[in-house]
Amino acid sequence: MQLQLPQTREIRGIRVLTTQQIAQLYEVSKQVLSHNFNYNRHRFTEGKHFITLQGEDLRVFKASQENLDNLKYAHVAYLWTEKGALLHAKSVNTDRAWQAYEFLVDYYFRAEEEQNVPVTVETRPAPVENPKKDELPQMDDPIRMLKVLLKVAEDKGIKVKSCPFPGVFGMLKDNRIGICTGVTIERACYELAWELSHVFIHHQNGDLINSPLAKDYNDQATRAAEMVIKILNVKIAVSR
Repeated sequence: MQLQLPQTREIRGIRVLTTQQIAQLYEVSKQVLSHNFNYNRHRFTEGKHFITLQGEDLRVFKASQENLDNLKYAHVAYLWTEKGALLHAKSVNTDRAWQAYEFLVDYYFRAEEEQNVPVTVETRPAPVENPKKDELPQMDDPIRMLKVLLKVAEDKGIKVKSCPFPGVFGMLKDNRIGICTGVTIERACYELAWELSHVFIHHQNGDLINSPLAKDYNDQATRAAEMVIKILNVKIAVSR
């Protein structure tokens, strides 16, 4: 299963999702979500589980957002909060919905602010549209694996953030790692393992990009990242 971070939507300082975004992530139709909402309307509270936009508020929201074609002619729009997404997961009640909700909680609703990772950083210049490694290692439980890698980063004093980087999947600078917004969870796992490999092996070697040993450093990080992922696959399988 591949999960991709949705485009960020915020209203009144609250991170939200459209019905279309939840439907895509939970792999159900918008009609299913609307039916569940109407059937369980008494469980949903305005301002807690959803925000209703109409009139001038809806017009302003449409003007401030990109890729809102599904709301182009809408007169009323419902935007779902983290708690609203939870109620939808409960009503859908599939493995996909619960996995997607857990993913959203960790990497969308509660993601750290994305302002502080600089664009000029020490990392490989791999274009997003032509990645160096097209086939990623096998990952049996990427959500759980990503949690483990984030804990490793935390223990090492490394801050990990999601950032809208142009042209690269991941960036490393000092004690910060940035993972490009919108990548699949498998790609996020690989990039984090790759950058952490640099942290543990090469981080004190200066400029990793312009060094004459840059290719060797990157090759070593690639092998180390693949080994880490294989070890985590085994560890996760044994712990089940």
